[in-house]
Amino acid sequence: MTALPKKKKYAPEEYLALEEQAEYRSEYENGAIVAMAGGSLNHAQITSNVNRFIGNKVTQNCRSLTTDVKVRVENYRKFYYPDVLVICGEPKFYQKRNDTVTNPILIVEVLSDSTEAKDRGEKFAAYQTLEFLQEYILVSQDKAKIEQFTRQNDGSWKYQATIGLKSAVKFTSIEVELTLDEIYQRIEFNQENL
Repeated sequence: MTALPKKKKYAPEEYLALEEQAEYRSEYENGAIVAMAGGSLNHAQITSNVNRFIGNKVTQNCRSLTTDVKVRVENYRKFYYPDVLVICGEPKFYQKRNDTVTNPILIVEVLSDSTEAKDRGEKFAAYQTLEFLQEYILVSQDKAKIEQFTRQNDGSWKYQATIGLKSAVKFTSIEVELTLDEIYQRIEFNQENL
């Protein structure tokens, strides 16, 4: 991701107006507009698989959405496009905008070389301030590995890794279980990464 030239800091409303007209998506970070990196076929396939399988298994009260919907993180003055997010109940929109929500219960990010450090660090720190978020999921592209962070009653986050195509991961926030074979459907791995 690269930031636009720092000619000025943009107000959230300016960013949102520019984003509506933009040919390419950008995220917003405390006044800076940051262009999103292009994805790979594997990234797109994993995102599609996760969204499809979660969407088919969640209750009617919940919905699984992909990168067309932004998440507003008010405490960090950021807007992010998660790879997949799940909302249960009525969506809470930022300033009545139907393209920006504040209440995901689950967020999934598919890791890439260019975004992994940010997804693990800055984004996770920001996402932890979201009132409704219960789970944060990191999906590796180059091996069958899911990292799950689940909010505990005391506000801390529990870490769990699920490894191998024969394994399954349970998303407790939405009571959905997916096998890693489903998540990685149509993804080719080297034998040592299975």
